[in-house]
Amino acid sequence: MKSKIITCFLILIFCVSISYAELQKFGNFSVDVPIGWDANLQGSTLVIKSHNTNASIAVAFNRMGDADFTDIVERLYLQMDGTDLEQDKDGDYSFNFRNSSGVDGVVLVTMAEDYYLVLSMTGVDEDNKDIDTILDSIDWNDE
Repeated sequence: MKSKIITCFLILIFCVSISYAELQKFGNFSVDVPIGWDANLQGSTLVIKSHNTNASIAVAFNRMGDADFTDIVERLYLQMDGTDLEQDKDGDYSFNFRNSSGVDGVVLVTMAEDYYLVLSMTGVDEDNKDIDTILDSIDWNDE
């Protein structure tokens, strides 16, 4: 009897986790998209938006080419009318901005080898568990 209860409990957890987030692929990106969120590829940028809030996440992953990383960050900072530009000990940058709808956001910019990644988040509540699910699941396959 105890083993049947445990088995039922495990099946229930498995079913809940399946309905909670769905792995979706967009070009080279893949991401777990929770219920209540939509994701799509806009050009080379993966955009994930909440149905119920102003929360959104955008991820762009591009080759550096001949560009200098600092110049890329500066250009993004100016284009987005950023504030509070900071560089951490690893050389990654972050800054705050306000989108055209008046929603505050943050941008993180990092580089690896000859790529740079831009992660933009707006309307994000630190206690929102969906954000962690999404951010932890974003993957890039360079094929």
